[in-house]
Order: sequence, then structure tokens, then C-alpha cells
Amino acid sequence: MSKPWWIWFMNTSMNNSSNPEPLIGVFLMAHGAPESTDDIPEYLKNIRGGTESTPETIQIIRHRYEQIGGKSPLREITQKLCVRLETFLNQQGPQFKVYCGMRNWSPYIRDEVRRMKEDGIKSVVALCLAPQFSTWSTRLYFNAFKEALKSCDAEDIDVRYIGSWADHPLLIDALEEKYRRALEKLGPNAEESVHTIFTAHSIPSESLELGDPYAEEFDKTIKKLVQRVQPRYWFKAYQSQGMIPIPWLGPTVESVLDKIAKRGSKTVLIVPVGFVCDHVEILFDIDIEFNKYANERKLSLHRTESLNLSPIFIEALASMTWENLV
Repeated sequence: MSKPWWIWFMNTSMNNSSNPEPLIGVFLMAHGAPESTDDIPEYLKNIRGGTESTPETIQIIRHRYEQIGGKSPLREITQKLCVRLETFLNQQGPQFKVYCGMRNWSPYIRDEVRRMKEDGIKSVVALCLAPQFSTWSTRLYFNAFKEALKSCDAEDIDVRYIGSWADHPLLIDALEEKYRRALEKLGPNAEESVHTIFTAHSIPSESLELGDPYAEEFDKTIKKLVQRVQPRYWFKAYQSQGMIPIPWLGPTVESVLDKIAKRGSKTVLIVPVGFVCDHVEILFDIDIEFNKYANERKLSLHRTESLNLSPIFIEALASMTWENLV
């Protein structure tokens, strides 16, 4: 069996590096999440561009975080992800340094960009930890990154942006692994009886009218994964609609659960393909709210494990890094 092309790249780059070059940066970006319920007012203020939230809104969000233990695991997971990705990338010797900056909480993108500059990084591969491109996520992260480069006088760093990886083969591999593992836990007949719901975070409906390709990006991921796992019954839905009183992309998960309940089905498997790790949208919205909603309709709801620190997911991030350096 021939070696994967990226093994060739690693060996070649090491063999040609008799004179050590500056390390290549890999910069992961995530939304950010509060470390405690006391952080919630400031966190919401960051999300809303400096606007204070009402006491009622703060209490709603506080309640959600209290239900999942008082904090989000997002920061801890992403920091471990950085360590493991850096280890994977540097199997043939020190070539890469991995950073992760958050847009709405610490460690902030601007602070990590400053650290990256201080480390002497001259080139960097930057991507948002959301596979499907959207102007409401990816573009905002990239804008924050570019602003940080400017404010840190680091615009001379060569940046290669990965805008979309919605149908990257290794991402689909990682999602497939989690899907098949979930089916195994549901029993030998699950493949024939389970109703699968693929989900992604909702965004304002108006975005599509303004040219946002997010819905198409979501479909890319679903199409590839459906080809792999071939579920008998499947649906797609958008979850975690915002609290702003405007139209949001649907259908909602609740409306799809209603449809499944009318069929008399008892087992539902949610596959949140728009999310790569555990945080409030997974641990509260799915595990608590949707579970309660499903139980009231006599449905047994389950979900696939988040990718989190999946070895295949880490390989996917490494592969995208190498692909953007060739």
C-alpha cells in the first residue's frame, strides 16, 4: 500500500530543512463560552457587540448553564485539541505550533494572535471550528482574525484561510464513526428502525436572501454522510435558534420530532453535524430540552457523541493544514 501523500509531505519537508525555518502556525477559532455563571452578563455583552442584555435574558442563559454544571467544556476541549493536533503534526519533528482563539471569550483571538506574533510565526493556516461556511460564523471569525493582525502589527504574516470543510473526506469519516457507534449502542435492529435527524445551528433566514451559502454547506455534509451510512429514515433540522425576534432558518428540531411522533416511531438519533465539540447547544439544547420534548411525545431520543478529541477528527484538521501548504 502506498503511503498517504501527507506522509510524503512530512518526510520531504523534514529532509529539506537542514536550516531550521520558523514554525508554521495553525490557528483554530471557536465561539467561546463562559467559564462560570458569573461570566454570563459579560459574555452576552461580547456576543451583542457591547449591548447589555436584560435581566430576564441573563437569567434564561444562566439557567441553561446551571443545568450543564455551571460552565461550558468548550475551552477545555479546544485546548486539549490544540495539544493533540500539534503532537500529530509534529510526528517527524517540530514544524508546527497550534493556537486557538475565541471570538467572544478568553482566550480571545486578539490575544492569541499577539502570542503568535511574539513566537515569531511567519505563516499560518487559519480555520474556524465550524465545518460549514456562513457569514454569521466563519466570516465573523475571519474578520476578527484580520482585525487582530492589524492591531498587533502582524499583517506581514502569510495567512491561508480554510473557509469551508463541510464535505472533507476525513470529517465525514469522523462523523461516520460516531454514527455507527451510536447505532451499535441502540441494538441490532436500530439501522432499520431509527429515525435520524441531522442538525446544524440556525442562522437568521434573511442571510440566505443576502447570499449566505450556509444551507448549501449544510446539505454538502448531509449528502456525503448519508451516502456513507445510508439511514432508512432521515431528516434535517436547524437547532438553537437565537433569542432575537426575527425569522430563523428551519425546520426546527421540535417540528421534526412532531412529524416523527405522528408516524409512531419510538427511536430518534440526532446527529449534530454542524458542531464539533460539546457545549451548551449540545449538552442543554439536545440532551435536556430536546430529550424532554421527545419524551413528552413518547419518543426515545439519542444523539451521536461529539467529535471532541476524536483521532480521526484530529487527522482531518492535520490533513487540511498540509493540503493548504502544498
